Amino acid sequence: MFIIPRRIQYLLALTGLLFFTQIVFRGLFWSLLSDLPVALDAHLWKAFWIGIRFDLRVALLAALCTIPWLILPRFNAVNYAWLMRILQIWVAAILLMMLCIYVVDAGHYLYLTKRLDASIVRFSTNLKESTLMVWQSYPVLWVLLAIAAVWLVTVKLHQQLIITTLKRQHKPLHWWKKSVAVIVFGALLLLIILGRWSLVPLRWNHAYFHGDAEVAALGLNPLIWVYDTAKYTNPQITATDLANHYPSLQQLFGVPLPTNGQTAMDRIEVPVAPVVPDGATPNIVIVFLESLGNSHIGAYGNPLKPTPNIDALIKQSLWYPNFNVPARSTAKSVFTSITGIPDVSAIRTATRNPYITHQRSLFSHFTDYEKYYMLGGSAGWANMSATLHNSIPNITLLEEKHWQSPIEDVWGITDRDLFKESLEALTSAPQPFMAYIQSAANHSPHTIPENVPAFTPKTATAAELESSMFINQDQYNAVRLLDHNIAYLIEQFKQAGLYEDSIFVFFADHQAAGKKVSFLPEYIYQFGLGELPVPLIIHSPKYVSPAVDNTFGSLPDLLPTIAGLFNRPYQNTTLGRDLAWAKGRGLPAYGYIQDERKSVVFNGEMIASVNHLTGETRAAMINSDGKAEDLDPHQAGAQAFIAYAKAYYTAAQYLLKANVKPRQ
Repeated sequence: MFIIPRRIQYLLALTGLLFFTQIVFRGLFWSLLSDLPVALDAHLWKAFWIGIRFDLRVALLAALCTIPWLILPRFNAVNYAWLMRILQIWVAAILLMMLCIYVVDAGHYLYLTKRLDASIVRFSTNLKESTLMVWQSYPVLWVLLAIAAVWLVTVKLHQQLIITTLKRQHKPLHWWKKSVAVIVFGALLLLIILGRWSLVPLRWNHAYFHGDAEVAALGLNPLIWVYDTAKYTNPQITATDLANHYPSLQQLFGVPLPTNGQTAMDRIEVPVAPVVPDGATPNIVIVFLESLGNSHIGAYGNPLKPTPNIDALIKQSLWYPNFNVPARSTAKSVFTSITGIPDVSAIRTATRNPYITHQRSLFSHFTDYEKYYMLGGSAGWANMSATLHNSIPNITLLEEKHWQSPIEDVWGITDRDLFKESLEALTSAPQPFMAYIQSAANHSPHTIPENVPAFTPKTATAAELESSMFINQDQYNAVRLLDHNIAYLIEQFKQAGLYEDSIFVFFADHQAAGKKVSFLPEYIYQFGLGELPVPLIIHSPKYVSPAVDNTFGSLPDLLPTIAGLFNRPYQNTTLGRDLAWAKGRGLPAYGYIQDERKSVVFNGEMIASVNHLTGETRAAMINSDGKAEDLDPHQAGAQAFIAYAKAYYTAAQYLLKANVKPRQ
C-alpha cells in the first residue's frame, strides 16, 4: 500500500484549507460585491475558473511558507513540540494576513470598483486621512469582529484537523516510496503554480479575456494582482524616444515637432476664437466637482434628475458634453488640471514623486492675476501642496487650517462652508484673481450635514438608485447637495458683485464608478472608459455665449481652452490644446486605464486602445447607436488611431520629467 509522507500530507491539507477559504471569499465577491449576475453564463464561469486557479496557486505558495519548520532533518516541528507551537503561530499569522488582504480588497472594490492592486501604497502616504475615510465610510468594528471570527475558525480547523497529521505515529517508508511521493508532489506543485496545462503560466491578462473590467475582476486574485502590478513602473523616456511619434503628435496638436523650447513639445499658441476683449481682465473661477461624472447629471440622461441647478447652468453656458479625464484618480486629475499632462504613473500618482512636482504650468501665463487654491481639507493629501507651490509661483493656498467653519468629516469643512469662506477671501482679494476651488463632499463617506438651508434629503427606491448608478441614498443626496451648493456659489458671487466680471469653469475629477448605465454610450464600457466621462462647463454671460460644443476633449485641454478665451498668445508646454482650435477637426480625446496600463483614444466615430504591457491593440468604429464595432487593427484608419494612443502615452511619460522647471 502506498503511503504519502506526513509532511506532504500536511502541506496538501493546509493548501486545501487556504484554497477553500479563498473560494468562499471569491463567492462572496461575486454574489455581494460585484454587480455581475450570479448566473450560468459561460464567460462568468470561465472568469471564476481562472480565479480559483489563481486561488489554488496562492494557497500552495502560502502553504510552502511553512517548509522552514518542516524540512530540516530531525530539527523540525515533527520532532519538537515547541517548533510545532511556532508552526501554529506562523500559520495563524499567514491566515490573518490573507484575511486582512481580502477585507481591504473588498473595501477597495466598493470604493473604486477595482480589485486591490499595488497602487494601494498611495493611501499610505496620507495615513491619517485614509484611516479617517475608512472609519467614516465603513462599519470598521463589525468588520474587525468578522475578521476575528473567521480567523479563529480557520485557526481552530488548522489545529484540530490539519496539524494533527504531523502528530501521527511515524511509519517508515521505503526510499522508493518517498521518492515517488516527492516526485508526484513536485509535479503537482509545478502544475498548480503554472495554473494551466501549458509552458506559458496562467497570468493576469488571462482574466481580461472578455473585455469587461467587472468580469476580469471576478477572475483576479488580490494577492497576485498586487504582486503583478507592483512590477511595472514607467520607463525613462527621452526626446529621442519621442521622435518616432512626431508625425502623430503634429496631427494632434497642429505644430511641427520638435520645437526649440525646453522640451520637444514647447510651442507658442495664438487663440483662434478669443471672447475676452483686449484690456479686459475678468476673474477666473475654476470649480472642481468631486466625483460628479456624467452618469450622475440630469443633462446627460440620469432618470432621477439629481442636478437641476447644474442642468440649468449648462443651458446658460458653453458645454462640452464629450469631455473626459485621462485617469480615474482625484490626485491624478488635480495634477493634470494644473500641469496639462496626463498622469500615466504606473503605480502611484505624479504628485507623490518629489522629482516631478516642479512642473511648468499655464497658470504662469496669467501673470497679472492673483492665484488662489482653496479646499476644505488638507493639501498635504497626496503631497498636493508641493505640486501647487512648486508649479504655480506665488499661489495662495487656503486649506483646512485657514477656515473658521467646523470640520465635518475626513475631507474637512463642508462644501457650502468652503464656498462661503472662499468667497469672503476673494471679496477682499486684489483683482483680477484666478481661483481654483476644490469641492470634496460628494465622496465617501458622503456626509450630509444637518439643517442645510433650503436643502431636504430625498429617498429613492432601490430600483431608481440602481438605474441611476447610485450605490446608496447617501451618495444620491451627496450629488443633490453638491448641485444645491453650486447654485449657492453662483448666488453668493452675484451678491458680492463678482459674478458679472468672472468666468466660471466647472469640471469633475472622475465618475463615482464605472458601472454601466443605459443613457451613456456603449463604447465607453466596451473599452473600459466608464469612469472617465465628466462635464466641462464654461459659464460667463458677459463673455461666453451659451452653446453645446461636441468637440472631444480631455483634462489636459482645460488650461489651454481657458487661455484661448483671451486674445493673447501663450506658451503651451502641455499635452493640451484649445478646444476652440480643435473644433471640427475630429481629433481624439485621450484616456488611460491604469490597472491595465492601457491607453485609449476616441472621437465619437472611432476608438482604439493599446495595452502597454502586452502590446495588444484594438480598434473599432462607433456606430450611430454608440456601440463599438471592432475593426482589423491593421486598417489605415485604425493604425492612425493606434499611433495616436502610443504617441499620447509616450509624450505623457516624456513630459512628466522633461517639463520639470530648471533648477534655479
